[in-house]
Amino acid sequence: MNTSVCERCDSSINVTIIYVDEIPVTYCKVCKMSLFSKKRSVGRPSIGITKKVSLTLTKDDWEQFDAQAKSNRSLFLRKIIVKALNEEDSSENR
Repeated sequence: MNTSVCERCDSSINVTIIYVDEIPVTYCKVCKMSLFSKKRSVGRPSIGITKKVSLTLTKDDWEQFDAQAKSNRSLFLRKIIVKALNEEDSSENR
């Protein structure tokens, strides 16, 4: 007879032992499902507000842009914009 009880709700129905970070814990089916069905954020954390823009360049300019961006256009543009904004701020403070 199974005498194990859930560590979260003290239920003895459908109780199983699972390992969390190599530590055995006893959960019932309901608690186990609720524990592992919680949505967690995925991907990179947000660094700001996203606004969509369209940029028109010549074919040659796009080729040069892509070569310098090294397959990360967003990061490349962000660096250029932040640098330009910082230069503008420093020239205004002189």
